[in-house]
Amino acid sequence: MESLKDLLQEIQSQGITAYEIEKATGIAQSTIGRILKGETKRPNASTVAAIRKYVKWKDRPAVVAEPEGIYVNFNHFKLVPLVTQRARAGFLAGWEDPEYLEELPKVPWEVDREYKGRYLTFEVAGDSMESIDNPRESLYEGDLLLCREVGRQHWRNRLHIRQWDFVLAHAQQGVLVKRIAEHNTETGELTLHSLNPYYQDFTVNMNDLIAIFNIVDIKRSMRR
Repeated sequence: MESLKDLLQEIQSQGITAYEIEKATGIAQSTIGRILKGETKRPNASTVAAIRKYVKWKDRPAVVAEPEGIYVNFNHFKLVPLVTQRARAGFLAGWEDPEYLEELPKVPWEVDREYKGRYLTFEVAGDSMESIDNPRESLYEGDLLLCREVGRQHWRNRLHIRQWDFVLAHAQQGVLVKRIAEHNTETGELTLHSLNPYYQDFTVNMNDLIAIFNIVDIKRSMRR
């Protein structure tokens, strides 16, 4: 079996750049470079799997049938790091560490354009976002959320709270999946709302937040 270094060299011999590999697989160019130089002897399992899938898919037609019956347009396919329910605590400490993000498992998302910015996938925990009146807008435990980071330079402006629901990483309360009912730009306070009426609204200050993400897409859990 070819090594990962051999596979990457084979890909690049066809004129495919590290940048193009990163766009297709979600693997950072720096990681690809270390593998090609022989500096990374044992790449993590998710990196190996992503490269091998890329080699397998790139020679197929644009639309292929996977064993599960899922049709994937490879040109519109993006692998995004996944923060599972169990990994939430580690995320608070590792968010700004590129190596931590590279070690996370990856989730494939079909996209209709090139997505700019930083993206993560979060797994929903609990029932606070289950709506009794409108199940279609509910977020259920086990659902996967494709999330785009809201850069800190935008925090001083009013967030687009009518357009998106949010994932917020709070220094003390952990990862929160909520709707923002109100954003006070003068005090930096956010009033967080749950779709489940059994949970009361509460307020957090943006100074206590590590990161903010818009929820831009959902994969429904197969467990429901």
